[in-house]
Amino acid sequence: MKRAIIRWAFVAVALVLLVVAVVASWDSFIDALQDLDLGVVALAALCCIVGLFANGLSWRAIMRSVGLEVPLRDSTRVFMISQVGKYVPGAVWPVLAQAEFARDHGISRPRSLTASIVAMLVGVVMSGVVGVLGLVLSDPTALLRNWWAIVVALLLLACLVPAVLRRIVRLAFRVTRRNEEPVAIAPRALVASAAWSLVMWLLLGLQAWLLLVQLAPGVGYPLAAGAFAFAWLVGFLVIIAPGGLGAREAALVLALSSLVGASAALSLALVSRILMTLADAAGLALGLSLTTRKQPLPRGDEPQSDR
Repeated sequence: MKRAIIRWAFVAVALVLLVVAVVASWDSFIDALQDLDLGVVALAALCCIVGLFANGLSWRAIMRSVGLEVPLRDSTRVFMISQVGKYVPGAVWPVLAQAEFARDHGISRPRSLTASIVAMLVGVVMSGVVGVLGLVLSDPTALLRNWWAIVVALLLLACLVPAVLRRIVRLAFRVTRRNEEPVAIAPRALVASAAWSLVMWLLLGLQAWLLLVQLAPGVGYPLAAGAFAFAWLVGFLVIIAPGGLGAREAALVLALSSLVGASAALSLALVSRILMTLADAAGLALGLSLTTRKQPLPRGDEPQSDR
């Protein structure tokens, strides 16, 4: 009972911070809408929502590798509710929230922590890959000059090699003062998770392009997708900013202002921020509306293969 109270109190605090994030930017959001077609804005919002669902499937692919064999509605509920944790300062809260909620479905804490850390790393790696490649492909003539970006993308992908990934997770366990041994993640699960994460980033890139092309006609999809993924990564790394608030917008303006103008870049940043926040709110509402049944905690702690 005490754990449940603490858990839902955390969700309530995160929800309040989510609402604060929307209210703080609402006036600027309304002003930015003056230059945008509302139908296109609605389509961009749909991209955010579907992208969030794809992110949930990316997380589910990893969780299945550690034994979370539950219906899609149950895994969706866990993931959508846990996402509000990112509005609390510190990048680890969604991971901890996912681990705690996953325990209700029969997954031990070491298993769920391993899976959540790996799923987060997959998202970070894929954002870096899309960001680098998008910005490079936006100007193919500069490919030889920016060869280093291809090397960066390959190094990021190397983080998903099972042997490398296991070392990274072990380091994360040591940083969080956990003595358990991380569970091995099946290579097939990593591939599935990365594929769903790529779908998410392509959709979020489409969201950014749909908005930006109205503000700066002629802008290509690779530039919008790459700049957005890069900005998200910056926001993620600035862990003191809840949900990357402020840091993501600053990075997006920095990446785009010299190419499309500061006004267009800022409008994109403001509108995109609200759309993604509203998508998180919609995901939370969906998660809370789904009922689920607890599963018994599995015996032992042996790694299970992906099914």
